[in-house]
Amino acid sequence: MSDLDASLIGMLIDSIARHRDAVAVIDNGVAHTYAELDEVSAEIAGGLAAHGIGPGDVVDVHATRSWSRCAAVLGVWRVGAGVLSIDPAMPPAWTGRLVSAAGCAMVLRAEECAPVGAGVAEHTFRSIRGTRRDEVATGPLCYVIPTSGSTGEPKAVAVPPVVLADLGDWHVRRWSHDRPPNTLHMSSIGFDMVYEDTVATWLAGASLIVVNDQDRLDPFTLIDIIREHDVARLFQPVVGLHGLAAAACVAGVGTPSLREISVAGEQLVINEEVREFCADGDLTLVNQYGPSETHVVTQYRLTGDVAEWPDRPPIGTAVADAELLCLVDGRLRPFTVGETRELVIAGNCVGVGYAGDDVLTAERFREVEHRDGRMRRCYFSGDLVTFDGAGFHFVSRLDDQLKVNGYRVEPGEVESVIAQVAGVRRAAVVGVKVAASTQLAAYYTRASGVEVDRDDLIRSCASGLPRFMVPRHFVELEELPSTRNGKIDRAGLREMFQEASTSRG
Repeated sequence: MSDLDASLIGMLIDSIARHRDAVAVIDNGVAHTYAELDEVSAEIAGGLAAHGIGPGDVVDVHATRSWSRCAAVLGVWRVGAGVLSIDPAMPPAWTGRLVSAAGCAMVLRAEECAPVGAGVAEHTFRSIRGTRRDEVATGPLCYVIPTSGSTGEPKAVAVPPVVLADLGDWHVRRWSHDRPPNTLHMSSIGFDMVYEDTVATWLAGASLIVVNDQDRLDPFTLIDIIREHDVARLFQPVVGLHGLAAAACVAGVGTPSLREISVAGEQLVINEEVREFCADGDLTLVNQYGPSETHVVTQYRLTGDVAEWPDRPPIGTAVADAELLCLVDGRLRPFTVGETRELVIAGNCVGVGYAGDDVLTAERFREVEHRDGRMRRCYFSGDLVTFDGAGFHFVSRLDDQLKVNGYRVEPGEVESVIAQVAGVRRAAVVGVKVAASTQLAAYYTRASGVEVDRDDLIRSCASGLPRFMVPRHFVELEELPSTRNGKIDRAGLREMFQEASTSRG
């Protein structure tokens, strides 16, 4: 087998050839076959090549999820270039910084999107189409995706094609349900799940069902879409799962076609609505973990009796060829049972680095000696995990750890206790500044029709936590604020607290 045959684009072209008459994408009720996907993407590749785009280049495919964007992404991959993934709703100045940081050679945008104006050549999906190009190439980049850091400034993570090739193949090999993995295409453009669901579906010869930005935020509409299109699988952030489960319980309808939901983005919490939803549908719930710099590296599958599912499931075991290690005395080694350390990730899953930031790349992506004597290129995740002998448990972000009265506090530990109080659906704990001290503020949402008494929250925390870990402030919200990628917006919660304090003052 040649290198190209084993590459991501080689695998995709082979799957397209085997499934030409099958439906590849359904968008706004219109079905597009793999033959059509092949034709349109080949014409886009021809136009890109005519403009000098090839291996090593980066193209900003500027559009939200659609059939046209799917074909454009494949067209970029066919010439060996990488895709910059920016949600068109992001502020122009922010987009411009990332286009520059990623070294984009071109902006390729949907007709309905306004020009980006970032100082590089721009073409629309329609205008770029040229003579069909059957020759395909593979390059060093697959996609470049923004991720925020502790500074709040966006970083552009460059990821090689092998990451999606290995992850997509892993998904195909382990799908064992009784129907094709027809999958909702609903993740934010700025969330790497948008590529995971695409590649996993196309390699299986299944259908990708596009969900627009309005519908993806309405769980009741999502239920209707799942039922209408016999969707078997979806990938979504944890907050999306909670919304979908709550809507299904309220509506009192099932999703009989649905077989598997994979969630990621933050720590999974299993509440009663999730248990009811998964029990009624006989669903498999997959808890995935992986930073943007590596994509998915672990998974934990929840099946069987939902009553026995843990409230906060582990992140589980390694996916594909990911190697999960820790650094001790300057050398890498596997975790020992009961050990809690920063997770260091090695294997094909490790990204290229941060586009345009060699200093940060050298800090987080490093060549380190393993105790077996061989070197590993690895990514230092900044995530504290515990190994229980069978799998891994996420503890916290190292940069989320708080010091309260001199004590170290893991917000996740406090959130776990609050989430067990009757009626609490979700909880988030942040450190806030009051005068010169750091105090804990707990934000929570409650189940519909259930009252949550503040005294119950205080008693539960006092009985299950040391005094210094009991929050000083409890605030009920209709919904916890989230980033566009579906993660809890902790910076937003801190700002909310400061604004409330200022208005009270």
